[in-house]
Amino acid sequence: MIFKRKSKIALVACTILSCIVLVVSSAAGAGQPGSDADPLVTKSYVDQKIAQLSAQIGSGSSTGSGTVNNATITQLQTDVGDLTKFIVDALTEIETLKARVDSLENGYAVVEAKAGQKVILAGGSEAILRSGAAEALVGTYGGLVDASIGGDIDKNGMKIPVQHLLISARSDGRGLLIKQNAYLLIRGAYTIK
Repeated sequence: MIFKRKSKIALVACTILSCIVLVVSSAAGAGQPGSDADPLVTKSYVDQKIAQLSAQIGSGSSTGSGTVNNATITQLQTDVGDLTKFIVDALTEIETLKARVDSLENGYAVVEAKAGQKVILAGGSEAILRSGAAEALVGTYGGLVDASIGGDIDKNGMKIPVQHLLISARSDGRGLLIKQNAYLLIRGAYTIK
């Protein structure tokens, strides 16, 4: 019994001693600060290397393994220009869509139109002729929907009834030609020409 206990103590002691030797040897292998394995550098050395890299980038030349290709730089500049144009166009479209959503959410706007003017409705816009007189302007793909009677106003020159809800299905030039000064209620995007 005493022999078993002494062998267990010896085994634990050997294990602990092995761990200590392993930790010390790995720390020694990592290198001491300032040695070849872990050199210390000064601020001036780092500044010198940064200045060298900056000079290489600024001059368009390289002394390292990579080379600077002027055609690649030109292509990258073109790509950045194209990407910038794409982003500007996308932001413009977003602003246009925001304005259309705002006009739809804000309800009907009272619009005054003079005789001879054209009120061109965008797709999804609604109009109600409240007073005056107007005729239909048919677009490339058709006319206006008269939701009040459940029919279409699909011929140029058709008289627009007062107090009827008109819907433009597309932005293709459809709208109203004002024949007599008029007031309209319009919800959605439109232009007056």
